[in-house]
Amino acid sequence: MNRLILNIFLSGLLFVMCVNAQPKLEIIGGDTFNWNNVTPRESPLKATIILKNTGKERLLIDHVRPSCGCTAVLLDTNQLEPGQTAKLDVKLNVANKPGSVEKSVSIASNDPVNPNVNLYLKAVVHVDIEVSPYQYFNFNQMKLGEETSSKVKLINHSKMNITFFDISITPDYVKVNLPKELVLKPNEEFEIIASVTPKVKGYFGCSLKLKSSHPEYPLIEIPGSTVVNDSVNVKSVPK
Repeated sequence: MNRLILNIFLSGLLFVMCVNAQPKLEIIGGDTFNWNNVTPRESPLKATIILKNTGKERLLIDHVRPSCGCTAVLLDTNQLEPGQTAKLDVKLNVANKPGSVEKSVSIASNDPVNPNVNLYLKAVVHVDIEVSPYQYFNFNQMKLGEETSSKVKLINHSKMNITFFDISITPDYVKVNLPKELVLKPNEEFEIIASVTPKVKGYFGCSLKLKSSHPEYPLIEIPGSTVVNDSVNVKSVPK
C-alpha cells in the first residue's frame, strides 16, 4: 500500500514538473477587452493586448485570426521565450448603430494545455442620430416603369432637439416625404419613404443628404442601390 501511494505521488509530481516545463500562453488582463461606452466617431477602436509566455519553454504562436473583417490584428512577434511578452494591436470598426458589439480573436499556439484561446472584444455603441433598420434604402428588385418604395427611420437618441435642413436627393426623380425642414425632439423618430419609378435598366443608385444642427453629425447621407430589370407583362395566349 505504501509503495502504491508513493508511486501515485511520484507520478503526480512528474506530471506537475512536465506541465511546468511546457510553454504557456497568458493574456495579461484576462481574455476580454471592453471599451465600454463608445460612439461611431471613435471608430476604429484601438487597443494593445499583451501576450506573455509564463511557461518554461519557448512559446510559438501559430496564428492570430479575427472572427470577422471588421476586426484587424497585428502581432509584433510570434516566438516568445519564457517570461517574454508580445504586443497584439487590435482595431475594431463599429457602425453607426446603437447596441452591444462583441467580436473575438482566435490565438493558436504550441501551449499543450490551451492550444487555442479566444480574446473577446466588447463595446456598447451609443449614437445620437440613428438610421434604422438599415443605413441605406433597401429597394430589393426594381422593374422598369414600376414604382418601388423603401422606408427607413430617422431617430433622435440625443437629449436635444435636432433640426434637419438643406435636404436633397439624387437623382431628382426620386420622391421623398420630407418637409423642407424637419425637427426631431429627444427620442422622436420620423419614417422616411423614398419612392422611385426607374427609367432605365441596369444599375440604379441614389443618395439622400440632410444637414443637421447636431455638431457631431453635420451631414447625414442615406444611400440606396439595386438593379433594374425588365417589367414583365403576362398576356394570355389565344388558342
